[in-house]
Amino acid sequence: MVDDPRRPDPEFAAAYSRLPDATRLEPWVGWCLAARPPILYLGIGAGRLAVPLAAQGVELVGVDAHPGMLETLGRRLPGIQLHRALIEELNLAFRFDLVIGPSSVLGAAANLRAAARHLAPGGRIGLELMNPHWLLAADHPGVRVRERSGDQVWIEVDYPGGYVQEAAARLRWPEAVEDYLDECGLRLLWMGGGDSLVDSPTYTLVTELCSLHAC
Repeated sequence: MVDDPRRPDPEFAAAYSRLPDATRLEPWVGWCLAARPPILYLGIGAGRLAVPLAAQGVELVGVDAHPGMLETLGRRLPGIQLHRALIEELNLAFRFDLVIGPSSVLGAAANLRAAARHLAPGGRIGLELMNPHWLLAADHPGVRVRERSGDQVWIEVDYPGGYVQEAAARLRWPEAVEDYLDECGLRLLWMGGGDSLVDSPTYTLVTELCSLHAC
């Protein structure tokens, strides 16, 4: 499976539907329940995280570019508001108190700027980024770096059922993430990554829009 949102691979929904639902819901559930609903979920996929969040009482508006993902999620969460769109091109009329982007979907600057466009005054973005320290430190079962050029990598990820996802990714280093946020008109409020940013596969951030006096 090639990860290309402009040409959705029909195998994606089948592969993602084989993944068990998330059981570790923090920090997402805490952030969502503390925000004014609904929550905008970018890259909502087939519901691995969205379904458990909804079970906790979180009202979501979902966005994904893959029709198969949205069809699967629509069956799992009847009545949820879903939008098929590329994140970078998204332009909803509503503005949100919280926008979330798990699974590194906001590692692309165009996507992060789109998230920022959808914030209500005082709103925040919660995002998850792949941790380059973890990715490049050693070989990991089910995850392989096939090629690297500077901060660009080509990776393969194994999924249950024999599916292999191929994806290009931009490395966003924790030490330089504030520069990345600043490029997108955001400032860092909080960053975490398990017990250690060196050992965690991902790290999470909470950001808000810069004011003229804050950045």
